[in-house]
Amino acid sequence: MNMKVCLILFNILLMLAFPVSASYAGDRPLETVVHDEHPGELVFSIGDSGYSGELRPGDRYTVNFELEPPAGGKIKFARAYVYWVWSKNELEGIYPEIDVTLFRGNNFSVLPLAKRYSDTKGFVSRYDFFSGMDAYTLDQNISKPDTYSITLRNSAEDGSTFCVQGIGLLQVYEAEGLPEIEYWINEGCDMLYAEYGISPDAATMTTYFKGDVDPEKISAARLITVSPSGGYTSGTEARNRLFFNEKTKPIPVIGEIIRLLFGGGGVWKNVYLTNESVQVAWDEREILDFLEVSGNYASIQDNGDYLLATNAALVLTKKNRE
Repeated sequence: MNMKVCLILFNILLMLAFPVSASYAGDRPLETVVHDEHPGELVFSIGDSGYSGELRPGDRYTVNFELEPPAGGKIKFARAYVYWVWSKNELEGIYPEIDVTLFRGNNFSVLPLAKRYSDTKGFVSRYDFFSGMDAYTLDQNISKPDTYSITLRNSAEDGSTFCVQGIGLLQVYEAEGLPEIEYWINEGCDMLYAEYGISPDAATMTTYFKGDVDPEKISAARLITVSPSGGYTSGTEARNRLFFNEKTKPIPVIGEIIRLLFGGGGVWKNVYLTNESVQVAWDEREILDFLEVSGNYASIQDNGDYLLATNAALVLTKKNRE
């Protein structure tokens, strides 16, 4: 065996032994940050989000939200999500420096960063710039009906720039008199792209909603997923897919027929659609027919589209107790 072959085999073994920390593959699954149950309501919105273009140091970007909390509702959990891309200093990928402020009329408060999630394509090139999602804590700051504005500023002092695709606002209210809900809120950032040797099956992010449920006691089940950039390059082909409790690997035609006849998980094509102006795609759908007693999971798959998987929430509404 010559030296060249030995080096190739050695590199392959290294890749198997030490997984790449960032890539176009589904290697950064979203993690559950909250799992709770109480009478209440969960709402997600991107307000009037639009693509910011390049933000230079000192530049600002604002998204407005019209909020209508339920009567008597109190905030149980709330996050603001900033979806950012192309963070760089000239040709070097870096993490952005961002200040975020919440405004309600003349009142304002600086939002604390709860966690930053990021990913890159994971191979050396001139344009391996960072993308990510920053999660900010809101708490009781949005408990009253009104127009709220979230403004961010590029606070870097070294000339670095980034772009913002939009801002998401997630609110969980607790209120007596509303149905009992059980919910999982999953967060992260996984860059998915079925190109450069990455297959669609590899460009799949799977996130889990751990715990046991009794589908017989559930009246509705909603799955909310968010995918910045999803569908921006989509045409008539299936360029992205969403799965719930369903294997993502292709199955023979006979297997598809059996699944349709006898049931299984849910599969939906091209659920994420964006354009030049609105670049945060999000999807909300009823999945009660596919709910399992345990081990529920959702998968987001790229098929040559290029997208980020950032948020997934499972919300179960329980039947009234007799």
